[in-house]
Amino acid sequence: IETLFKTEDTAYDICFHPKFTENGYVYVGGNGNHPSGKKRSRITRYVIDRKAPYALDVKSATVIIDWVSDGHNGAAVCFGNDGMMYVTSGDGTSDSDTNVVGQDMTTILAKVLRIDVDHPSPGKHYSVPKDNPFVDLKGAVPETWAYGVRNPWRICCDRVSGQIWLGQNGQDLWEQAFLVKKGDNYGWSVTEGSHPFYPNRKTGPTPIVKPTVEHHHSEFR
Repeated sequence: IETLFKTEDTAYDICFHPKFTENGYVYVGGNGNHPSGKKRSRITRYVIDRKAPYALDVKSATVIIDWVSDGHNGAAVCFGNDGMMYVTSGDGTSDSDTNVVGQDMTTILAKVLRIDVDHPSPGKHYSVPKDNPFVDLKGAVPETWAYGVRNPWRICCDRVSGQIWLGQNGQDLWEQAFLVKKGDNYGWSVTEGSHPFYPNRKTGPTPIVKPTVEHHHSEFR
């Protein structure tokens, strides 16, 4: 990413719009300072020339979506075969889900978000797809596609199958990967993967789904 441009953010991920050859849109996920004094994670769109030397216009920077976060920041990003953008947000702190957001549907934290960047709502740079699973749940963040994640640092789409895959850092013992499905609850911080973590904490509105892949830290390191 540094070969393209310099950013004050810590950049975590980069992806290109499905119609990049037409619009030149590239998206960078990262975390950095904010005038409010609180660090924020954000997905920022830039425009790259489609002709040599393929320059990136730094002044084209447009923040698509952002949220307060200082630790376990997520900000991984990809496009699904459905044309929607999938964005991860972590629990926003550095240890053990300090603010207990993992199962909280009212916060943008600890989620896999699904948004439509091609048909933005008035005053925004995206809209919420009507088929997102929690759009009708009172108080829930409508961008939510799945939830209960700790530090979802990687997300990708398998172009052949259309599957969305998520890679997550565990807390004390376990690393996980998930085949992401609509409405899934991945358990944090009631569980760490398929194992109890804070079992007495309140769970979200859907059952906890076990990881697709899970390995002990001693192996996954």
